[in-house]
Amino acid sequence: MSELPDRAWFTPLLNRIADAAGEKAALILGTEKACQEFYIPAKVKPGHWLAKMVGLDEARAIAEVFGGQNITLPPSIGGQKRKRASILAEMIDKGHSVNTITAATGVARSTVYDHKAKRKASPKDDPQGSLF
Repeated sequence: MSELPDRAWFTPLLNRIADAAGEKAALILGTEKACQEFYIPAKVKPGHWLAKMVGLDEARAIAEVFGGQNITLPPSIGGQKRKRASILAEMIDKGHSVNTITAATGVARSTVYDHKAKRKASPKDDPQGSLF
């Protein structure tokens, strides 16, 4: 059994798309549809937006895996995840409410709570962090 390539820069969902339709299709979707929920039909026709965006063969390959489902792509391509984490950390440190943070960043409440928990668990005083 051959192993699929490890694409650490992709989310698990984008890796599944890349496995089905190739890295280029996953990159296009990850860039053009980040933070969006969209429906994948069971059968893709040539004029469908997905076929126009990634190519008909690739769209059909994606439909084989995700057909009949809504999928939501996270903001993870091009360092967006790190940028978002930095913004969340800054807003949390400044004491903004969860509602304010979610409205400003477009992330889920659970994401803000996860980041808050991580901020509490790690010391803020030492920018270098623990060496041991």
